[in-house]
Formats: sequence, structure tokens, C-alpha cells
Amino acid sequence: MQNSTIFNGNFSGKTAWITGASSGIGEALAYALANAGATLILSARREDELERVRSACKCAHEHKIVVVDMLDNAAVLAAADKVLKEYGAPDYLFNNAGITQRALIKDADAAMYRKVMEINYFSVVSLTQALLPAMLERGSGHIITTSSIAGLVGIPYRSAYCSSKHAIIGFMDSLRAEVHDQGLRVTTLCPGFVQTNIIETARREGTARADVEDTVIANGMPVDEAVRQALEAVIKEEEQVVIAEGKEKFAPLIKRLFPKLAYKIVRSAKTT
Repeated sequence: MQNSTIFNGNFSGKTAWITGASSGIGEALAYALANAGATLILSARREDELERVRSACKCAHEHKIVVVDMLDNAAVLAAADKVLKEYGAPDYLFNNAGITQRALIKDADAAMYRKVMEINYFSVVSLTQALLPAMLERGSGHIITTSSIAGLVGIPYRSAYCSSKHAIIGFMDSLRAEVHDQGLRVTTLCPGFVQTNIIETARREGTARADVEDTVIANGMPVDEAVRQALEAVIKEEEQVVIAEGKEKFAPLIKRLFPKLAYKIVRSAKTT
């Protein structure tokens, strides 16, 4: 999507803060938004990777880097303070940073659950709360948060991940109801299996074993297509969007209408 101009005019002249911008969906969002004329604030923990992404973006010199470890709440709040003081409240906040995990519940430890929840849920709450007053004072802003189909339908081996993504949906639903009449918009993205390096990150961070593979991720939706659908949802100001292909796309609908069938399908589905 680096060379695409499909979203030209929709984000031109706007500022977008992307967390988790050093890889995966966040990296692809950076390229697409830069091509569409947005000025970016790129955040992740690894400065060298952020520099790599920035240098590959259109008009690279215009974009900013704010290094932050989303596992450190004080660092998240400090990053928000820095952005507000130096750049002002962004027009778009993409809460995209996240980590997955792979383990049976019987084998998982409490520290892993806390780590996943801290990154996937509590950091989002902290960053959103920190920026919210400035957005409300301005009377505009769009908060986009990456949840997952796993936030709508729980699946095996990902209990911590599913829990955190369910929590995000609940938080964003509440936020949307509170701020809609004050000029703010809230979009929750629910991707399915997308071709990213999320499992490599989980192995590196210790939330998945070093020998874990994930063929459903490897064979998932191309990341550029996922980002195209995500940004279309943002432009349309959709409240929540499922981003998936084939049978996976219908999993949330099946669960809502035919829950017993959904539970049966999940029990037998290939999820690794």
C-alpha cells in the first residue's frame, strides 16, 4: 500500500498518532496514511524500527517519533504529555499496539495474563484518557482502536489475548456513547487472521513458546488489504468493523444468532 493514493484527500493535513507503528498493521497504517497526506506520530518501543518505518514513509521528514514502552504506564502518560505539549492533540489516535499469546489455560501463568492485559488494554485506557480532555476541548477527534475477532469470539490457546480484546470492545463502546455528541468519533477494528509478525513478537516477548508456529496467521489476509478496509471504516466513521475473509468473517454473526453452533465450530476449528 506504500504507493497507493486511494485515500488522498481524506487524511490530508491531519495528524495521526499510531502506536505499535514499528511492524504489522501499525507499519502498514503508517505507509497508507503518509501516502494520503497525513502527518504521523509513530510510537513503539524500538526506536531503530520506528526510524526504519519513518524513512520509508512519504515525506519522511515531516513525521515524528515518540518512543514508548506500552508496558510502562508512566511512560505512556509521559508520551501523551509530550505529544500534547509539542504537537497538540492528534486528529486521529490509532491505538494499535498489542501482543498476542499462545498457551493452554492450564499451562499459563498469572504474569503472562497481566502483561498481555497491561499492553493490550490498560495502556489503551491510559493513553485515551490522557488525550481525551484536549480532544473534547477542541470538539473533534477520532479514536481508532484495534481489537480483534477474538474480542468477539473466544478461541483456544489465546485466553489472555481474547480477554484483553473483549475488554477493549467494552471500553470503546462506553467511550463512544459518552463522547459522540461532543464531536468525537470512536471506531473499533476487529481484524481476523492477518499476515503480520505478531507471533514472532509473542515469541520474543515470552508470551508464546519459541517453537510455536501459526499457519492461520501466515495464511491470513494480506496486511495491506486489512489496512485498506480499516481506513475505509474510519472514513465512513463506522462504530465497529470486522475485517476478515471467508468463514471467519461470519463468526461473530454466528455466535450472536446461533451461539451453540458457534461454540461447536470453535471447538473443532484449526486455530494454529
